[in-house]
This record gives sequence, structure tokens and C-alpha cells, in this order.
Amino acid sequence: MIDIEKAKKVFNDYVENYDKNNPRIAFKIAHTYRVVDVAEKISKELKLDEEQVNLAMLIGLLHDIGRFEQVRKYDTFEDKLSEDHADLGVKILQENNFISEFCEDEKYYNTILVAIKNHNKFKIAENLTEEEILQAKLVRDADKIDILKSITIENLDVLMDDDNINNSKISNEILDDFYHERQTKRALLKTPMDEYISYVGMIFDINFIPSLKILKEKGYINTIIDKCKNEEMPNIRKFINNYMDKRISNG
Repeated sequence: MIDIEKAKKVFNDYVENYDKNNPRIAFKIAHTYRVVDVAEKISKELKLDEEQVNLAMLIGLLHDIGRFEQVRKYDTFEDKLSEDHADLGVKILQENNFISEFCEDEKYYNTILVAIKNHNKFKIAENLTEEEILQAKLVRDADKIDILKSITIENLDVLMDDDNINNSKISNEILDDFYHERQTKRALLKTPMDEYISYVGMIFDINFIPSLKILKEKGYINTIIDKCKNEEMPNIRKFINNYMDKRISNG
């Protein structure tokens, strides 16, 4: 049995070790709880059983636990400038069996760790169990939904270490990926605008229709597009809205 309220208390105690006056720390605490809520909503819309819903919520609670140590050590969210925050989170949870503080039942441990490890990777690893794949997809969707929400409400310099988005160009390779409905590998990003478009392109890796419906209903994508003055944005808006409508209507 998973006790979500107990897990939240352990999480709250853990983040007390970090400076909540640091905007990146404060952001990640708020982000974590929003991901928990979104994971609950998606999993219930998928009509999963109570055990799977609670597991999805717990994974949402723990998915970014590596971010706090990352910020403390490096003061950045950029994995390429520090270390992979998902792998760091797995390491933190495994050290001294810290995961047991959040969940006493060992049968969940591997699924939790696998989902966390895969939540930020370009693609989910192969040869996983059905439950591992399900939970990895759930946390990836919930995480992406809140990242997109965050872009609508946060200062870009908190999220992206760059406040010069509107003055940069979109590379041709990034536009080609976008218009072929492909996520862009981070190694190909050359400009701040490339990174911004890659966030919009996260929608191409959304797994579940309830997740797309949330994005559509909340209007996050259009709000993100509204924040940029790049001349390509009207075309991007039309393309991405058509993409969402098509997938939702096809079920």
C-alpha cells in the first residue's frame, strides 16, 4: 500500500535542506506538486485502479528529486552543464535505501526507479515491463504538461538560463523536426529560440489522449506562442493546433 500523505511529508522534510529563497528551488517544489496532481488526473481519466493511481502520484512526487541537489551543486537546470538529474535522483533514492522512507513496499521500487530514470530521456528504454512502461509514460506526460504550464507563468531566465529568446533565430533543422512532428534532440539546439521551439515540440511525445485534452483545454501551447514575437509563430500555431485536434478526434 502507498501512503501518499506520508510520502509528501518525507518530501517536505527533504526539501527543507535546500534554500527555498532560491527561485529554482522554489520553482521545483511547486512543479513537483503540480506534477503529482496532473499524474492523478491523467491516471484517473485512463480509469486505472487505485494502486496504479497512487503509484503514478508517488512517481510524480519523486521524479525531480535530483533537481534540488543539482541546483545546490551547480545552480542550473541544464543537465549538460552539470549531471543528468534523473540519474542523480535514482542515486539519491538508492543511497541508504532512502526510497523506503517514501514507500515501505519493495514491490514498487523497481517501477519507481525505472520511471524516474526514464522521465527525462529522449525515448523510453526498451525491454521494460508493461507496468514500467505505463508509469514512465504517465510521469513523462505529467512532467511535460507542467513544464509547458510553467513556461506560461515563469520568467524564462528561471527556466532556461537565458533572457534573450526573442532576439534569436530558429535553426532550419529544428523547424524541419517540428513540421515532421518529431521531438528535437537537445544536442541539435543552437539558439535560445531553438530551445523554446523544442519545448512546444514536446507535444509530439505526449502519450495519452487525456494529456492532450488537458493541454488543449488549458491553452498552454497558444499562450507560449503568444509570448514570442518570432515571425514563424503564426505557422507554428496553426500546425500545432491542427496536430492536437487531429489526435484528439482520432482518439
